Amino acid sequence: MCTRTLSHCVCVVGLLWSMGTAAADILHVPGDYPTIQEAIDAAVDGDEVEVHPGTYFETINLLGKAITVRSSDGAGVTTIDADGTGTVVTCTSGEGSETILEGFTITGGNAIPGGGMANMFDSSPTVTDCTFIGNTAVEGGGMFNAFGSSPTVTNCTFIGNTADEGGGMYSVLGSPTVTDCTFTANSADEGGGMWNLASDSTLTNCTFSENSADGHGGGIYDGFGSPTVTSCSFNDNTAGSQGGGMYEEGGSANITSCTFTSNSANSGGGIFALNSASILTKCIFTHNTASRGGGMHNIGGSPTVTNCTFSGNTANSRGGGMYNNNSSTTLTNCTFSGNTVSGSFTFGGGMFNDHSNPTLTNCTFSGNTVSSTFFQALGGGMNNSNS
Repeated sequence: MCTRTLSHCVCVVGLLWSMGTAAADILHVPGDYPTIQEAIDAAVDGDEVEVHPGTYFETINLLGKAITVRSSDGAGVTTIDADGTGTVVTCTSGEGSETILEGFTITGGNAIPGGGMANMFDSSPTVTDCTFIGNTAVEGGGMFNAFGSSPTVTNCTFIGNTADEGGGMYSVLGSPTVTDCTFTANSADEGGGMWNLASDSTLTNCTFSENSADGHGGGIYDGFGSPTVTSCSFNDNTAGSQGGGMYEEGGSANITSCTFTSNSANSGGGIFALNSASILTKCIFTHNTASRGGGMHNIGGSPTVTNCTFSGNTANSRGGGMYNNNSSTTLTNCTFSGNTVSGSFTFGGGMFNDHSNPTLTNCTFSGNTVSSTFFQALGGGMNNSNS
C-alpha cells in the first residue's frame, strides 16, 4: 500500500518520463565541431548534425547511426568535397531510413565503388535534396547501392559523374526508390545515367537527359531485374551500341507513362530489349534514331506494349518505329505515324518484323515511309521477313 504523497508520486513519474524521452541534440558544424565527421562521431541515435554553409574537404561515414545530417541552407551553399581521396559519403553499417542525408552538394569522389556515395550491406539511408556532381568511380560514379541496400533518394540531381558502369547510379542486388530526381550528362561504358543488375528499382517522375554510354544504355542499363519506371522522361541520351534511352536484358521492367525523345543508338534509339518480358503502357516514342529500331528494338523475349505512340522516329536500315527480331511482341491500341527508314537497304518504316509474328490489336499505321539511296525499299507501314 502506497503511503507517499500524491505530489511525490507525480515528481517520480515526471522524472522517469523525462529520463526516457530526452530531447535530441543538434550538433552544429563548424560551431560545435570543426568537421562533419567529428560531429557524426559524437552523435547518438535521434540527434541532428546541422552543417552551416561552406565547403568541407573530407569524406564521411554515417556509422550506422539513426541520425540526420543536414545543411542549414541547402546544397547550393554547402558542399562536401572528397578532393579525389575516396568515397564522399559511406553507409556500410546497416543504416536504415532514419539515417538521413539532406541538402548537400557531393563532389570530388574517386573510388572503385561509389564515388559520391556508397551504400552496401543492407544499408538503406534516406537521401534528400542533394546534388551529386563530378564524382568518378569504377562502379557508380554518383552513387553505388549493393548487397541488400535500397536507399530512398528524393529530389536529388546527378550531373557530370563518370564510371565504367553506372555514371550516375549503380545498383546490384539492391532496389533503391528514386523519386523526382534528375540525371544529366553522366557517362559510362555501360549505363550512362543508371546501371541496374538484378535490381527492382522504383523510379518515379525522374528525368534522364544527355547521358551517354559507350556500349549499352545511355539513360539506363537494366539487366535481369524488374524495375518499375513511372512518369519518367528520357531525352537526348546516347549509346554507342544499344539502347539510347534504355537497355533491357532478361528482365520484366514495368514502364508506364514515360516519354522517349531524341535518344540515339546503333540499335534501339528509344529502348533496346533483349530476351525481355517488359510491359510498356502509355509511353511515347518520338524523334529517336538508330540504325535498327528507331523507337524500339526487340530481340527475343515477349514485350507487351499497350496504348503507346511511336511518331517521327528514324532508322537507316530497318524499323523506323519498331524492329522485332525473333520476338513475340504483343501490341494493343498503339499508333505508328510519321516514322521513317532511309538508307541503302531499307525495310519497314513503321515496323519491321524479322522471324517474328507480333500480335497486333487495334493498332494504327499512318504516314510512315521508306526510301532507299541504293537498292531496295520495302514496307512503308510494316514489313515482314523470315529470311
